[in-house]
Amino acid sequence: MRNLVLGLGTVAAAAAAIALYQRRRRSPPTLDAEFIATTIDALVFDCDGVIYKHTAAILGVPEALAKLRAAGKRLFFVTNAASASRESLAKKLAKMGISGVTAADCITSASAAAQYLQTNHPDVKRAYVVGGGGLIEELKLCGIESVGEADTGGIEQLLSSGGLEASLPIDAIVCGMQVEGLCYARLAKAAAYARDRKRPFVGTNPDNAWPAGCTELLPAGGCNVKYVEYASERTPDAIVGKPSKDLALLVQKLHKLDPKRTMMIGDRCNTDVAFGRSVGWWTLLVLTGCHQLSDVKRAASHELPDFVAESVVSMVS
Repeated sequence: MRNLVLGLGTVAAAAAAIALYQRRRRSPPTLDAEFIATTIDALVFDCDGVIYKHTAAILGVPEALAKLRAAGKRLFFVTNAASASRESLAKKLAKMGISGVTAADCITSASAAAQYLQTNHPDVKRAYVVGGGGLIEELKLCGIESVGEADTGGIEQLLSSGGLEASLPIDAIVCGMQVEGLCYARLAKAAAYARDRKRPFVGTNPDNAWPAGCTELLPAGGCNVKYVEYASERTPDAIVGKPSKDLALLVQKLHKLDPKRTMMIGDRCNTDVAFGRSVGWWTLLVLTGCHQLSDVKRAASHELPDFVAESVVSMVS
């Protein structure tokens, strides 16, 4: 009889989980600002498509963040943008009228990549980099020299430079977002170096697209990672940005967050929402960036948000 009771309890629990999954998929609840006021202490924000679009703050967001901070909420910013360092992200937010943010409140996929190499591959001193200034800056802070900026152009430039043999010894490959100066020569060298599996191959993030302030989504850093992965016939040893559970645990430990009173706010189900849910945070999908309600209906179970809202402004109104 006891086994029967346990069996019925297991069935009931499974049925409840299925019902919750189906409710979330049909229509995640609209956020009630009172829930934020009474239940949440810490708010972890994605940036592009949530706080701003490229270089312009989303309407009403700076004011909303000021109200949240005045209400005693702790604000943190985690972006998959590999072109940003923690310091440059804090300065960017300040220029948009978002005050009180320090580099310590920010984590970028660039800083996560540098920390990953420093922790897991301390012998790495020189990396071939597909990425922007923020990634190079974060690697330098961890004592890692970046190579690749001088590689521009196509096959002729690659051949005239002497090819791989003329380059400095390379210990690792790091690939991320690069919106300026990306070229065949740089991607070709990254792939060639990555074929040697003794070298760690790190991707900053898996994002396929980003809002960029345009009417259409544009290719993001994950596209560069996939290019090198395909050309080198090798998957990265690590993709360190969201939705990495290791990164979420790092943020949680670093800032002593209580998962039951922490919320992740993002514009993508497959990165932001999955990131928050991986460690038991509450999750909010805002509809100002990449994903809309139609994307929620197609999302996997671990990518379904607890709430949806039109924008961050809904958190205080």
